[in-house]
Amino acid sequence: MQLIDTDVLIDHFHGVPAATNYIAEALLADGELFISVVSVTEVLAGMRAGEETSTEELFALFTIRPADESVARIAGKYLNQFADTHRLDLGDGLIAATAKLLGADLVTRNMKHYPMTDVTVRVPYERGRKKK
Repeated sequence: MQLIDTDVLIDHFHGVPAATNYIAEALLADGELFISVVSVTEVLAGMRAGEETSTEELFALFTIRPADESVARIAGKYLNQFADTHRLDLGDGLIAATAKLLGADLVTRNMKHYPMTDVTVRVPYERGRKKK
């Protein structure tokens, strides 16, 4: 079971083939992928004019998990533990808590955002640096 972080979705929208391929292959392998309602918010906040249809089509590929009281309680513990030492923010705390409650691997390129040890965090692909 996998919960895909916002950065992977954004890479897909930016035309990073590795992100698109990862999502497609993971859907074929697992049959179901999850995203947090927080990722929906973050993607919509950065959406450009004309991307509404493609954004909704992408969201339709995933099961979107809400942030309920159970998620909030775990996220609160993460924030209490890591906000000062690792600069954990509310969104990442909620995403990690969602993955923990699902028993899902958290798939992200932002390993530094998720210092908690009770969630399996995986990097799905390496994104090469752009040449100047």
